[in-house]
Amino acid sequence: MSNMLKQKWIFKVFLSVSVFLLAGCASFHEVPPPDNTAAPWGNRVDVLSNIQSWDINGLIAIRNNTKPQAESANLHWQQSRQDYQILLFGPLGASPVKLSGKPGAVVLEDAKGKRFYADSAESMLVQQTGWHLPVSNLYFWVRGLPVPNKPAQKKFDAYQHLTQLVQDGWTIQYLNYTSVHHIDLPAKIFLNNSELQLKIVINRWQI
Repeated sequence: MSNMLKQKWIFKVFLSVSVFLLAGCASFHEVPPPDNTAAPWGNRVDVLSNIQSWDINGLIAIRNNTKPQAESANLHWQQSRQDYQILLFGPLGASPVKLSGKPGAVVLEDAKGKRFYADSAESMLVQQTGWHLPVSNLYFWVRGLPVPNKPAQKKFDAYQHLTQLVQDGWTIQYLNYTSVHHIDLPAKIFLNNSELQLKIVINRWQI
């Protein structure tokens, strides 16, 4: 693979944050709270909002709605409040790339140490691919939260887990949750708008 083609693949699969191999839509799996009672949504928002640092391992896939072929990669996402580091590697042993960012500054480093700079992850993607991906929103969506102070339509299951969120032109479906230290966090997420489909599968959460 030429360096130019590899860089194009890197930026296409880079999404910022977050994951899954395209294996079709899985059925939604409800995770009851430890005491088998439904925590009020307001309580869940408070708990999830307090999670500002995490370590995620998983898979990510992205597909343009006009093309049948999806591109996928392994994902390791470390978040420390507003600072993050995302490592993407694969498929088929492709060289890894590292994305480091904080508000106002994003650096992408390839396997050879070459660096690319931008003011934000969104602008990085627009510059390199022309794609408009909701990178900043994923900071909230990956935790099962709507972005604060933006209009949103929400659907819930019997345990007040968010199952569907419509916000900023995207429809986000939460297909599975996992319990981490008695906190239910998304394990499989499907996002789509008129142009793109994204899948995120989280194999391991650390908070």
